[in-house]
This record gives sequence, structure tokens and C-alpha cells, in this order.
Amino acid sequence: MSFCNIVKNLEFSKVYKIFVMFLKHPLFMFATVKATFLTMKIAQREFPYIHGGHNKANAFRHAIWNLLIAKESSKFSSDSKAILYWTKRITDWHEEFSPNKEMAKLMDLHNNKIGRNKLLKWKEEPINDIVKFLKVELSNAIEIKQKHEFKNFENQLVYIEK
Repeated sequence: MSFCNIVKNLEFSKVYKIFVMFLKHPLFMFATVKATFLTMKIAQREFPYIHGGHNKANAFRHAIWNLLIAKESSKFSSDSKAILYWTKRITDWHEEFSPNKEMAKLMDLHNNKIGRNKLLKWKEEPINDIVKFLKVELSNAIEIKQKHEFKNFENQLVYIEK
């Protein structure tokens, strides 16, 4: 979606929601912005120009995005529960803000959760190692064809198109 289309389709309530989230948690918002830029840099390096679809590269991008938001947020708080709650809220907001078709949205939400679930296990790992670990997990990603299949692969990355 182009920048002009994004601006045309802005809903005040969604913009207001992110503004309030920023005011309540400015350090977490800073961590989120930093993690987002880092995620895009890594995704482009690892999967040049193909991480924007609903493929394995996109599954990787969503998982690492959530993990990096949580990892960066942990620099400002030691409360893992609050960090994971923030990460879920901000990435769920993103899915509302830039909506996809149902299967794509379910895929993104699923892979977001996979990334968040890795925080406690990989929080202290260097980013290059996290990328390697996540790429190993990506090699076992499952292609999903129907909505009901998501629940069968709760601990695996999923994608909906090759």
C-alpha cells in the first residue's frame, strides 16, 4: 500500500490509540521503533525483496519483529509479562491499522505469537544468533491452506503462499 493510500485511509480512532499508547509507554514505543527498523534491515538482508508477501520470509519477519520488540523493551523493564503484553498490543494494533485478508491476518498473528514466545529462551542471545535460530525454525514452517489448520501448528511458523 502506498503512503498516500495509508494517509487517505487513516482512521482517527486508530491514530488516537497509538498516540495514547505512546504517552503511556514512551520507552517501549522507542524500543518498538528501533526493533521495527532493525527487523526491516534484517528481513531485507536475509530475504531481499520477498518478505512482503505471505510466504516463509514474511513468517520470519513477523516472528523476529515480535522477538526484537520484546528484546528491546526488556532494556527498559525486567517485567517479562508487561513486555510481552506491550509487544502483543502494539503488533495487534498494527494488524488493525493495516488490515489484511483473513488468512493473511491469522498468519501474521500466529507468527507474531511464535516470536513473542521465544523471548525468554533467546532474550540474552546476540541478534545474529537469533536470526540463525529463527531460520532453522523457518526450515520447518508449515504451509496453511485453511483457517482451522492454524491450531494444529501452535509452536511452528506458518505461511500461506510459496
